[in-house]
Amino acid sequence: MHEIDQAIKHIAKSHPDCFMSLFFGPERAVKLQGVEDAQIQIPEHRADKVWRIHDGNKEGFLMLEAILQPARRDFRKLNLKNAAAQVFFNAPVITVLVYLQRGEYATFPESYEDELGGLRNDHRFARVLLWEHADRIRSGELKELAPFLTLLEKDPGPEVLQQMNSIIETVADPEQRLELKSLGAIIAARIFAEELIKQFLNLESPMIRETTLFSEWLDKERAQGRVEGYAEGEIKGEIKGEIKGEIKGRHLTLQKQLERKFGPLTVDLTTSLQKLRSEQLEALTLAIFDLQSLDEFRAWLQNFQPENSARSVKH
Repeated sequence: MHEIDQAIKHIAKSHPDCFMSLFFGPERAVKLQGVEDAQIQIPEHRADKVWRIHDGNKEGFLMLEAILQPARRDFRKLNLKNAAAQVFFNAPVITVLVYLQRGEYATFPESYEDELGGLRNDHRFARVLLWEHADRIRSGELKELAPFLTLLEKDPGPEVLQQMNSIIETVADPEQRLELKSLGAIIAARIFAEELIKQFLNLESPMIRETTLFSEWLDKERAQGRVEGYAEGEIKGEIKGEIKGEIKGRHLTLQKQLERKFGPLTVDLTTSLQKLRSEQLEALTLAIFDLQSLDEFRAWLQNFQPENSARSVKH
């Protein structure tokens, strides 16, 4: 799922108008206001992409959740992310479930309910079944979603690769064409041999290896030991580097959230934030919704202990 997850996030970031057309149709009244930082929820529960939109009456946010295997999705976590995003943005947040593959599944849930003692809560999300829009992709209306064509067929043959290539060739920007072909190649690698992919997508090995997306995918494959010739020491170094990079990314994400809420941080607060360890970052990610000022954040830094509640702020 990793390579598909990365593909959907990249296209959602680079081509948001394509998703607006997917959700609302080509003659839509909704206007895209911007792409938001998706890492605003609790630890390890991040949205695939968040957009700010305006429907002509009010402004709100769309939160994309791409799903490959519906039976494994925890809808309670989706509801938690949606609620956390509403608190953070203080605005309506609509979660859109985009099912990428029909497979052998009979149902594609969009809701769940909790019932206890005769009382009931219903939770429902917007839902898009991507294969129902395959004709719009093939026609070129949603050409940026062509990399997912191999997921939309029950038993795809090489002609799907040829069709994918023809659609992507209509993209005007050459860099975007190469990126979309790279994403298509990475997803197609789950089914087709490398030589067949390169042949039908007109990709030479040096060309695709130069793309950032392919390089990142190759690095992940190596870290998981799926590329031959990668030494054990290199794998350990790769994993260690990924952990450090993830923590640094969480520092930056939390700093953005705090600055969005309270304005620029002072040097001492920034320094203290960057010193927080992983368990402290998790606690702050929850506590940030309760903090009302930079003074409260400063107090949280002074009073926080890892074993204490994540939401303990002394006044």
